[in-house]
Amino acid sequence: MEVNPSAGQDVPTIESTAENVVLIAKSEEGNHEKKKKRGRAGKKTSDLIACLHDWGIDKVFCVTVDNASSKDVALKKLKSDLQEKKRGLVLDGEIFHMRCCAHILNLVVCDGLKEISHAISCIRNAIRYPRSSIARLKRFNETCKEANIKSRALLCLDVSTRWNSTFLMLEAALKFKKAFEILDGDANYTKYFEEESVNGKRIDGPPIHHDWEKAQVFVKFLRTFYKVTTRISGSLYVTSNLFFKEI
Repeated sequence: MEVNPSAGQDVPTIESTAENVVLIAKSEEGNHEKKKKRGRAGKKTSDLIACLHDWGIDKVFCVTVDNASSKDVALKKLKSDLQEKKRGLVLDGEIFHMRCCAHILNLVVCDGLKEISHAISCIRNAIRYPRSSIARLKRFNETCKEANIKSRALLCLDVSTRWNSTFLMLEAALKFKKAFEILDGDANYTKYFEEESVNGKRIDGPPIHHDWEKAQVFVKFLRTFYKVTTRISGSLYVTSNLFFKEI
């Protein structure tokens, strides 16, 4: 079939056809992901209903979950199922879906950690040095004696997905700040940062004075969030009664 450009139609080209194929593929991929999410939400709902049935619970006050979109869909369906039952929801489900305070705090802190991500990376790599071999650990212990550090704290590495472990890592590392500063003059320590790489890119570090200052300020900030999170977090028991009067 011939296409008449004068009729306001564009003549298909190899480039435009390729772009259309990509758009269609992306659209199909998006639809597939939506179907997968609906499927996961449906399974979560059926699992929740099965648990309520097994536990003999026929009336629900509220359900507390994190902010994942799949949870929104699952709880919407669960609420609809419970509304079909007489007196299945307290207050007709007005406060049925509650957001997890600990998860909200987690999002706030993780966003803040991005501001000092480079300093954290430098300190993390510095901690890896004495932990990587017995000889390096021995040398680090010697610098601790030189710096007259008597702390019995242990250097620990964090888990990237858990900010509270980053707080504990920085808190412990700051106690050995002077020891790491002494190591700055050690050729092996300097060489470690020059030669070590991740995915072909040289690792961050060693930490400089400004990095330690940032960590010190941020640890004070994180300590408050750490205490609050510890107070309000719990998987096998209710915690709202522990802090409700403090709100």
